[in-house]
Amino acid sequence: MKLLTLARDLQRRKARERQHRFVAEGVRAVETLLASPFEVTGLLVTAALQNDERGRGLLAAAEAHGVPVVEVSDAELESAADTDTPQGVLAVATIPEQTLAVPTGPARYLVLDALQDPGNVGTVIRTAAAMGVTATVALPGTVDLWNAKVVRSSMGALFHHPVAMLSWEAFSGFAASAGLSLWAADMHGDALDGLRPGACPERLALVVSNEGAGLSPHVAAAVSRTVTIPMAAEVESLNVAVATGILLYALRVASHAPRSS
Repeated sequence: MKLLTLARDLQRRKARERQHRFVAEGVRAVETLLASPFEVTGLLVTAALQNDERGRGLLAAAEAHGVPVVEVSDAELESAADTDTPQGVLAVATIPEQTLAVPTGPARYLVLDALQDPGNVGTVIRTAAAMGVTATVALPGTVDLWNAKVVRSSMGALFHHPVAMLSWEAFSGFAASAGLSLWAADMHGDALDGLRPGACPERLALVVSNEGAGLSPHVAAAVSRTVTIPMAAEVESLNVAVATGILLYALRVASHAPRSS
C-alpha cells in the first residue's frame, strides 16, 4: 500500500488496529518521533518543508534513520491529515507492543475509565509522563490512544511513556498479580490534603473517569479507596485533565515518607 493511501486509511480506528500503525502530524511531533525507539514507516512531506532550517534538519534526521520520505502536494497531505495545518510533514509509525510488566519495586499507574475526549486524554498522558507514572492504562470506552488528536495533544509523551489499552478483566488480573492498591478519583472521596507523606501504598493504581458519567459500576465496586480535591463550594467540578494533574502531584508528594530529623 502506498504511504499516502495508508496515511489516509489510518484516520479510522479500525484501520489503525488492523495495520498496527498510527499517524503523527507536525514538525515537533515528527521530530520527537524520530528521536524515539519507535519504528517509523515513512514521512509524507511537502516542498515547503525544505524552506527553513528546522525542516531541513528533520529531513536529515529521517535520512540518518533510514526512514523513507515521500514528497506530496499540499492538497494530498491535507487529505491524510487530521489538522488543517500539518506543517508540511506527517509520519506513519508502528504502534508498539502494549504489555505491562509486573513491577519489582514501587510503581504508580494511571487508569482511564471511559475518557472520550481526545484532547483531554492526550493531556492526561503528557501529565502522567511528567509526574513519573509507570504506565497509563485505557479501559474500554476510552478514546483510542493512537487517535491523531490524542497523539498531537500528548506533545510527544506517547513516544516514551508506556500505555496500554486493556479490558477490565485483563487489568484487574494484572493489578492482582502486581499487588496494586486500586484508588479512584471521586467527588465524595477522602480529601487529598489529609494524606500524610508516606501514606500512599508503594504500588498504586489511580482511576480517573468521565467527569459527567463518573466511575463505571464494576470499577467503583473494585476500588479500595476514593480520593477527591478539596474545592471552593461554588465550584462543582474540574476538567478531568486539570484534576488528574493535581491528583498525581498530590499523590507523588504523599508517596514520599518524611525525612527523620
